[in-house]
Amino acid sequence: MTNYEFILYMLRLQLSHYRVVQAVRIHGTVSAAAQALGLTQPALSHQIAEAERRLGIKLFARVGRRLRLTSAGELLSTSADTILMEAGIAESTLMGKLGVVPGEVIRIGTFAYNSYRWLPSFLKQLQQQWPNLYFEFITDTTKVPIRSVLDGDVDIAISAGNLTSSRTKVYSLFNDELLAICAPDYPTINRSYMLAADFLDDPFITYSTIYETGFEEEFLWRPAGRRPLNYLRAGNTEAVIEMVKAGFGRSILSRWAVQPYLDKGQLVALSVTPHGMPVKWSAVVRKSHQHSQLLEAVCAQLQSWCQLNADNSSDYYLFSNLSMLTDKDTLPSAL
Repeated sequence: MTNYEFILYMLRLQLSHYRVVQAVRIHGTVSAAAQALGLTQPALSHQIAEAERRLGIKLFARVGRRLRLTSAGELLSTSADTILMEAGIAESTLMGKLGVVPGEVIRIGTFAYNSYRWLPSFLKQLQQQWPNLYFEFITDTTKVPIRSVLDGDVDIAISAGNLTSSRTKVYSLFNDELLAICAPDYPTINRSYMLAADFLDDPFITYSTIYETGFEEEFLWRPAGRRPLNYLRAGNTEAVIEMVKAGFGRSILSRWAVQPYLDKGQLVALSVTPHGMPVKWSAVVRKSHQHSQLLEAVCAQLQSWCQLNADNSSDYYLFSNLSMLTDKDTLPSAL
């Protein structure tokens, strides 16, 4: 294998995979390595399995209750030390050239509909007050939000539904409702709400690949014993809206996401079920996270920000013009 081929091979892994290999090598067991990295044992095991899948080789062999590096794992471990050291040097050098002091990076899974419309405003103000804080947005619709938090894929997830777990802390943000939407010229129902049976014969447009975990599955398809015959995946909420506007089919989205299009007459909406389908958006963090104090402080700030915005607004443009943080707000000394 040439040096170029070896580099391409090693690029199959993320830095998190190298950190896991290092931790297991140092601590010897999954439980000890997971504790050192602030992950759950299943999350760390998932990282190991994912690294082995990407490389197509076994990195560890189990000896009793401990894990021992295979010959391939030993080679990777040596490379991991160099890669992580060089990555740290590169980051420090880049930050120095930019005049930025390296700080905490918080990965936020933005599962909330159109959260990018309002969340950056809050984070910008937060970063202005605490410039050592950085954020990374992750939009992954292949996992349920709470799974992404527990697996360590994100630090904070913003989503709706039941996010409660003994290993998570949940911060309620704001209330919303789900609506059935279609184009104005799409065949309509002669009532103010839709039932599961009304969706089954039409194309259903979704942004998610996790059909079996959505609100529709829990409250519509499963009770009806059927799913729509034709799913169309659009990738994100805006794409779903554009496909619905073009008349490709129906969808179910947050009122908050579709209200501007309803106001312009570009979409029409009906309630989902006779009693509607209210939802609550929340932020969730893992209690055992190594930076849990920091993350919980950020979520508490976000909760206050959302609640104050909701109190100051009577419609669904809740977060367009608001300034929330004050000089009296504080974050823990971890910053």
